Formats: sequence, structure tokens, C-alpha cells
Amino acid sequence: MVTLFVTGLEFYAYHGVPAEERTIGHRYVVDLELNVKSSAETSDDVTDSVDYADVAQTVVEVATKKQYKTVERLAQVMGETLLDRYSRIQGLSIRLAKRLPPAPIIAEELGVELTLER
Repeated sequence: MVTLFVTGLEFYAYHGVPAEERTIGHRYVVDLELNVKSSAETSDDVTDSVDYADVAQTVVEVATKKQYKTVERLAQVMGETLLDRYSRIQGLSIRLAKRLPPAPIIAEELGVELTLER
């Protein structure tokens, strides 16, 4: 088992409780840790693992395809999609943050961390 990671994956999407947030949109950032049943560390063959770039594209695709009110739901759908699409992923952790959130506070990020296992 190996742990693959993607950190600092940014995208622009349209999620939030108020309708204005779903119209104007925001920058988001995702960090992923994937527990992968891999043999690429001995075979040196990417097909014996999970392609990081493909995983990143999948996450952005999920985030930009449909709108959600909560980052919790968005993170859950991202995780479920990765588990469904990549049978080698045995478990994963997602950290999803909304950058510079529109709130009555000043914060760099607000978000959620979620862990899923097969």
C-alpha cells in the first residue's frame, strides 16, 4: 500500500448556501491523500498505481459539473467518485477549502476535511 498525494489543487466553482455564491463563484483548493493498492513501486509501471493527473482532473470535473450548497457535500461526492472510478484506491482523505470566503469574518480559508474508506 502506498499513499499518493495531490496538494494545492485549485479551481473556480459555484457552490454555497446563498444564491449569490452560486452565481458569482469562488476559488477553492483541494488536498488529497490516497491509500492505493499499488505495485508501481516495484514494476515502475503507472498502470500498477493511480494516475495523479487523472485523479486531479476527476476532482475538478466533479467540482465544476454540478452545484452544491455545502463544501461537506461537495467533498463527499468527490470522494465517492474517486472510490467508484479507481478500484486501486482503498481509502482517501480530502481537505477542501473555500478561499477568502464571503463571511462576516476575515479568513484565508474555510472548509472541511473528510476521510472515506472502501
